[in-house]
Amino acid sequence: MLNNVQKKAIHIINNPCLILAGAGSGKTSVIINKVITLITVYHYDPKKIFAITFTNKAAKEIELRLFKKLTVQQTNDITISTFHSLGLKIIKNEYRLLGLRKNFTLFDEHEQLRLLKSFINVNQNNNIFFLRQLIYQISIWKNQLFNPKLACKNINSILEEKCIFFYEKYDLFLKQHNILDFNDLIFLPTILLKNNIGIRLQWQQKIQYLLVDEYQDVNTSQYELIKLLCGYNSNFTVVGDNDQSIYSWRGAQQKIFYLLKYDFPTLNVIKMEQNYRSSGCILHAANILISNNENFFNKKLFSTLDYGNKIYVLKSINDIHEAQQIIRHIQLHKNVNNTRYNDYAILYRNNHQVQAVEQELIYQNIPYHIYSGKSFFDLLEIKDLLAYLRLIVNHKDDLAFLRIINTPNRRIGLITLNKLKKFALSNQISLFTASTDKRIITQLSKNVISKLNNFVLWIIQLSSYLLDKPEKILNNIIKDINYYAWVINYHNDDSISKKRIQKIIFFSKCLKEMLLGINGNVPMKLEDILIQFVCGDFENIARYDSNQDFNKLHLMTIHAAKGLEFSVVCIIGLEEGTLPHQKSIIENDVTEERRLMYVGITRAKNQLFLSFCRNKKKFGTLSRLKPSRFLFELPQRSTHWIKFNSNQNRNKKNHYL
Repeated sequence: MLNNVQKKAIHIINNPCLILAGAGSGKTSVIINKVITLITVYHYDPKKIFAITFTNKAAKEIELRLFKKLTVQQTNDITISTFHSLGLKIIKNEYRLLGLRKNFTLFDEHEQLRLLKSFINVNQNNNIFFLRQLIYQISIWKNQLFNPKLACKNINSILEEKCIFFYEKYDLFLKQHNILDFNDLIFLPTILLKNNIGIRLQWQQKIQYLLVDEYQDVNTSQYELIKLLCGYNSNFTVVGDNDQSIYSWRGAQQKIFYLLKYDFPTLNVIKMEQNYRSSGCILHAANILISNNENFFNKKLFSTLDYGNKIYVLKSINDIHEAQQIIRHIQLHKNVNNTRYNDYAILYRNNHQVQAVEQELIYQNIPYHIYSGKSFFDLLEIKDLLAYLRLIVNHKDDLAFLRIINTPNRRIGLITLNKLKKFALSNQISLFTASTDKRIITQLSKNVISKLNNFVLWIIQLSSYLLDKPEKILNNIIKDINYYAWVINYHNDDSISKKRIQKIIFFSKCLKEMLLGINGNVPMKLEDILIQFVCGDFENIARYDSNQDFNKLHLMTIHAAKGLEFSVVCIIGLEEGTLPHQKSIIENDVTEERRLMYVGITRAKNQLFLSFCRNKKKFGTLSRLKPSRFLFELPQRSTHWIKFNSNQNRNKKNHYL
């Protein structure tokens, strides 16, 4: 069932449309129904409808819900993908125009870090700090659509002047080794469409209607890509919430809402303000809080649900006491309301804040799950095996070569590798090619050359499976290098090595399914699977934890909680310098931090607990803290401040020791 505003939104077809969808207002339902309406009422060709979002999980949800309303063929014809997957699709179609070879590989963040580390001396503390700045600056330049040449013309600081040398070196390395990084998936297709009118017109003709979800997270290059794909046709709908724009560090900016109105004067703006998630009390507090920000588009959430319980504000002595209080209130609430642990979430600004809470949960034997953001693919063993597969697909991938040449140990020493790298660099060839170059005999011993030749010939032999038996590659690698024995020896702990081997077996099974197209899926090429993994599209891998008990209390940052909802939410660490963050206070702009607080509040459905400390240790020194200004911006009608009783603080033995 759609309300009147939602019905209006799905029937705006011939003009650009911005749907300002407040938290919990049913935006996914509107996207689903708009796609259905385009096909069934306005007779749009499903093959020319593109729905773009930011996560594979969101894309999959849209696809599954469309399957229930449309035919299988219609749903399969619609392009439902992330921004980066769409960019990849353009690159794979136009790779020759981009100067790429077909078998390009894609760096993840870890590989990018390893490469840039190799360019600078990271043994010095100041260079470790510079490395972080360098990675961030390269990302900014690509977001601004600046290649090294353009970046050099737009240097605005000493830091940028230092970074440009490494950007040029980094860019050259990627081109020479037929590698892309994650930013290239937006950067390269946007540059191509901008500079090549013929290709731009071809892609505009492929897209009859474009829908974009989570518009508030769009950065500059993604906005340019939207404009280029839509062209003068302007048949698009973007759905987002300016009050939930919390990713400026990824390049997302509020100005994209102003640009939309400026670039598309006929823009229709629809405000979806009815919230179906939270109680009236929680929404009232959220509205009052966010009204302290200046907005180009103002909206006010409302609900037909009951007003509900007040928001409880807890004052604590320190972070240990805070953890005890929060968990005590969760236990009381759980006992009174007969709820489950997975109905509760504890949110925080920074990951380090979880330590005291985790210790208290362990002490009280309460099941919990921390959303750390770490992936299945962060495991050492999975990274090793992926490096083998990457080198098989792309022999020019030097970082993959260096990762696996001595994993397991082939007795090819560091001195040998340095000589090999020097030879490859001077001859502008890959390490793989250098290993069998006849001229290398002047640099290395016959024994070492024999080992390198054997390795290269083995990789070439494995590459031959790509044509007719790709599903055998991974098992052959594991068998040939006796990898399970290496895992057991490396960890020297039976329980750890057993778990890692189980994960390798599971990974091998999933890879085989994807290569063969089991369960009705289309068979995929190995190079496409490897790229998909880096893009975060690994639905099969998510099954690894499918049999675990999910009745666990949720712990996560507010950023990670965006898009989720919980019956009861507890936000801890509401002090000046934490939320809002100290940097925003120094810069005298806490608007994004206020939006972050707004996101945290609107995750709660029925009950909200807020907590702050009076004292915390920072760098070994006890600091006196002030409650967050955001607590005082909440309406008195919605909040109830609880004074703590010092006797509640369990002070027998220090159970954390």
